[in-house]
Amino acid sequence: MTVFLFPGQGAQEPAMCDAVRRHPQFHERYQTICDLVQTDVLRELAAGRAEMLNQNRFSSLLTVLVGTLALELFKQHSDVEPAACAGYSVGQWAAMHAAGMIGYEAMIAVLVERARLMDEYSASEPGGMCAVIGLKEAELEALLERLRLDGFPVFISNYNCLGQYSIAGTLPAIGQAMESIAALRPKKLLQLPVSGAWHCPLLKTAESGFERYLQGVALGEPRIPVIDNVTGESLPVDGDLLRRSLSRHLSHPVQWSRGIKQLIAGGCTQFIEFGHGSQLSKFGFFIDRDADFRGWRA
Repeated sequence: MTVFLFPGQGAQEPAMCDAVRRHPQFHERYQTICDLVQTDVLRELAAGRAEMLNQNRFSSLLTVLVGTLALELFKQHSDVEPAACAGYSVGQWAAMHAAGMIGYEAMIAVLVERARLMDEYSASEPGGMCAVIGLKEAELEALLERLRLDGFPVFISNYNCLGQYSIAGTLPAIGQAMESIAALRPKKLLQLPVSGAWHCPLLKTAESGFERYLQGVALGEPRIPVIDNVTGESLPVDGDLLRRSLSRHLSHPVQWSRGIKQLIAGGCTQFIEFGHGSQLSKFGFFIDRDADFRGWRA
């Protein structure tokens, strides 16, 4: 059985849309984004303002644009039908779109509000994230717990695969955490190009606001299961439970490894990634080397 995967932010770059520009609806879909954010993002990038991609609303919207269009281009010459979909962070919404839960324009409107709420918190309490590779989970968790006891709010925000995690916290906490983690000599320690402390308890206020907003958003039942980043299991079908889980996504860690293992345990053996970059396929190699992970390029 095959699973369609959709990446989140982190691999964005000015040329990220180039591969899907030939899609006949590219300009229409892109214009939907421009109208809602009142900015021609690609024109700004072409003018040399690459730093715009570090802003949550721009990078998240372009990420789902590329992922959804790549899937549609794939379908033009392939009849592969997925048994499930999974998306990483904001990519979970692209997965929901692929499963028929929400239309494109409605999805973009939701993501604009999602980014607004996240950015609103970040403006009041600046935060950041960094990737940690090469430490044991228990070792990293123990270090972060000690830092929290010392007054530095920092948390594991993404469980990517064995030995690969992201952490999130206030800027002072991230700085202190990187200094402490470096002393443990990880294979890699890298600050991420994001504008806030996503997927951690610091976003509790944004979570509450997003849940209220989602009460007015129509969400259909999925045609196929969609993995929930919060639990690593399928998204709930019940509307209230679904909206609750989607809002908790902002303040809870992404359980990516758990979700992929759940799919493999259910008989899924092939995973196709749609979007810019191949980060999810790389994670997959370290989750289960018997499964086939590959990125599809438009």
